[in-house]
Amino acid sequence: MKISPDGKKYLSQVLEKSKVKTLRFYGIQGCCSINLGIVLEDAHPTDEVLTIDGIPLAIDPLVKNELEEVTIHAEEENGEIGLLLIGYVPHCC
Repeated sequence: MKISPDGKKYLSQVLEKSKVKTLRFYGIQGCCSINLGIVLEDAHPTDEVLTIDGIPLAIDPLVKNELEEVTIHAEEENGEIGLLLIGYVPHCC
């Protein structure tokens, strides 16, 4: 997993304002496979905890393999900034 400069800037600003200082990626059981969820939340006991470019991340083992080649990026659209996971391919039925 990597973080783009825009992603780092955005996440640094978000985490600075938040009581929780960890971005957590977790698995949600869907109809066909595990879907990805992202939240500001402390790591769970089974999570892998990483710091990439100064950003603390917690990764649920259910989604770890899905995120190996992903770059976290921030992008603005219609005046709103949001995260984009470049390289992530969601599963569907």
